[in-house]
Amino acid sequence: AFIAGGVGMTPFRSMIKYLNDIGEKRDICLFYFINDPAEIAFGDIFDSIKTVYIITNPKKVPADWSGAQGEFNFKMIEDNIPDWSERLFYISGPRPMVSSVSGVLRSSGVRNIKEDFFPGYREI
Repeated sequence: AFIAGGVGMTPFRSMIKYLNDIGEKRDICLFYFINDPAEIAFGDIFDSIKTVYIITNPKKVPADWSGAQGEFNFKMIEDNIPDWSERLFYISGPRPMVSSVSGVLRSSGVRNIKEDFFPGYREI
């Protein structure tokens, strides 16, 4: 499972593009935090995997948005990854986002977590 915020999607984009390039299919679910749907980058690459876009800015949620919104919670994981307890979770993005998501995962019993944060970025 990949969880990305802001520039944190960059390493996941690279990994997914590589898998697409070599024709390898993996059971990957990407949670991608965005402030606004206009911020979605490399969406065509993420079409090959299950991607859950989460709009974090309530003022930017379009009227026709049917996806996730608001703060990250463990129900988002349970709803999209039934075998979550067997998964390795990679979190990448600004340090506050990585810490917050990691805390939610740990308090819900997830133990296989890898963290990567980008210093200097404060927004999700």
